[in-house]
Amino acid sequence: MIKRTLLVISLLLLPTGCGEVPAACDRQCGEIRALFTAPCGSQHSGTPAECARWVAEVGTMTRRLDESLQGKPVQDDVSEVLPRLMTAVGDFENLRCGAIDVDNLSSTDSLQAKCNEALIATRGDLGSLYFSAEVPD
Repeated sequence: MIKRTLLVISLLLLPTGCGEVPAACDRQCGEIRALFTAPCGSQHSGTPAECARWVAEVGTMTRRLDESLQGKPVQDDVSEVLPRLMTAVGDFENLRCGAIDVDNLSSTDSLQAKCNEALIATRGDLGSLYFSAEVPD
């Protein structure tokens, strides 16, 4: 009976899916919501160069979230999506997509395509995190 009660209490403390009690999660969930609803987020607007700052903000938030969740119980969906999101952001940053100018003839079509893929992956993984963490409206 005691074990079951402890399980129920811990489940009540984790309703947001962010892996922390709701009060502590408000900041992180708010940040996820703000990035998801930003122009480069769920609205899928902007080129990689235009969205570079947004991707940097996603990367910062993702690293902080990952650090805050270390050693804590986390929903399976969140623990699967977070590393994918970090990889997508890393790919975008490693390709230096913020420096690509669509009108610049020296930027190759191949690099532009890779940057578009990394941006799309970042958007998709952030959307998955948003929905799997059940970020409240």
